Amino acid sequence: MRILRNLTLHYQGDREVALAAARGLDLTREPEGVNVAPGQQGLRNAVLELVARLRECHRKGEAVLLGGHTGVWVAAVAHIITHGEALPDLYYFDTRRVLDAEGRFVFEPEGLVRLEW
Repeated sequence: MRILRNLTLHYQGDREVALAAARGLDLTREPEGVNVAPGQQGLRNAVLELVARLRECHRKGEAVLLGGHTGVWVAAVAHIITHGEALPDLYYFDTRRVLDAEGRFVFEPEGLVRLEW
């Protein structure tokens, strides 16, 4: 199976792993997402770190589960595209948002979707 690298900020459980496996992907459970330090320089450093990870995944033929800081992802993908480079295949979970007994949202994955444009 092809690796689906977890570049989110969240651990992926059995349900997520099963949904990925159904698509022929071996989802890594541990989060490898990029955190952002304060300020503009913190954002710039996070973007460049994510760009490096995306390049590495593409080089290795791995797909990527996206998630985390939206601004970092937008800037990293834009950076790669504007430099004429290829992205790895990007996936996200289609999730149902359910309120728990205390009124908090619980996110339940229903499917794995490949981001295409």
